[in-house]
Amino acid sequence: MLALAAGALILALAGVWGGGSGSQAAGASNTIRLIHVDGIIDPLVADFVIRNIDEAESAQAKAVILELDTPGGLDESMRDIIKKMTGSPLPVAAFVAPTGARAASAGTFIMMAADLAAMAPGTNLGAAHPVATGVDADSIEGVKITNDSAAYIRSLAEANGRNANWAELAVRQSVSLSADDALQQQVIDMKADDVNALVGQMQGFQCQAKGIAIDTRGATIEEAGMTFKEGFLHFMLNPNVAYFLFLYGMLALVYEFVHPGIGFGAITGIISLLLSFYAMRVLPVSFTGLALVIVGVMLLAGDLFITSHGAMSAGGIIAIILGSLLLFDAPFLKVSLPLNLAMAVLAGAFFLIAARKVMKARRLPVATGQSAMVGAVGYARTALSPLGQVFVHGEIWSAEAPEGEMIEKGEEIEITDVKGLMLKVRKTV
Repeated sequence: MLALAAGALILALAGVWGGGSGSQAAGASNTIRLIHVDGIIDPLVADFVIRNIDEAESAQAKAVILELDTPGGLDESMRDIIKKMTGSPLPVAAFVAPTGARAASAGTFIMMAADLAAMAPGTNLGAAHPVATGVDADSIEGVKITNDSAAYIRSLAEANGRNANWAELAVRQSVSLSADDALQQQVIDMKADDVNALVGQMQGFQCQAKGIAIDTRGATIEEAGMTFKEGFLHFMLNPNVAYFLFLYGMLALVYEFVHPGIGFGAITGIISLLLSFYAMRVLPVSFTGLALVIVGVMLLAGDLFITSHGAMSAGGIIAIILGSLLLFDAPFLKVSLPLNLAMAVLAGAFFLIAARKVMKARRLPVATGQSAMVGAVGYARTALSPLGQVFVHGEIWSAEAPEGEMIEKGEEIEITDVKGLMLKVRKTV
């Protein structure tokens, strides 16, 4: 069961990059670099964006477009991206696309920082209230963080001639806007159906903060792609993947403990836990959620050794479900409910079926080796007084009768102990 789950993860990893293409070599000057920013904005995404803006600058590209679809991300990673955008001599556009995409939280800050902000129909942005791990929003520290974020997004919006009042409300009150409303309220500069349409509309646009006009005449779009390392580590920082690896790693190590063998459980478990620890070091993790998951696994494991009539298993499954809901301390970092329930059922099934069978097998009498001969019945091949030979299980063995007892040839005997190659025997009753 665990092996199948691990295999599914490996196949998923292979699918992520199997058809991907890396960024093209720099050198052309009549290009627009298109950078897709999908998912959580983390250090790997920041490195990816910064690297590609650097490459676009070296290639003397005409512009850079960030195509956004993000629920938000880490503050430090967001600020690194914004610093690179605002410090680049190239015009950098931010485009929320395709239809159904969003630029929430950190994505809203990036939109306000862009030289040109655009949205596709059916998209939205906003809900940019800051989240600090372990900090109450109503506390003094929480108010300071909110004020700092509000001032930051307001300055970005003002620098680019956008609606700074709405931008501040996005931080303080988590308001959101559709593409039409954002354009009407001067939060963005234009709407476009897709990237090609956006490139056409960008021609001649005056970037207020940098004082340059965008020239897209004759430009071709050059799509950027993550390197294998960037893609792999970004995939590890997905909260669903991090949670799967953590729980799988714990289950695999428990399996190895109750059924030591070739070490498959230990090897895959340790690797999975190390990868999950990498993600949890980067992502804001709630120690309450983490503790609940650990306690849940311990309760399930304890039910193998303590008779609780299923109470410990039920408590363990509930603890795992609650722990996964609380595992990450940010609204944009959530373990999906289907994965949450599926992993809880998998953990419960593993302990109630697979691991229980292993423990039952360990309690069975030894079926092989010399210890299995205790209690076996044979006959004396020679007289034992006290030493002699017996015939047991189709083999001839040296044997010793109890002190002071004589066993005649042909009498039925029972093995009472094994000392090396010597059997201790007695007459059967």
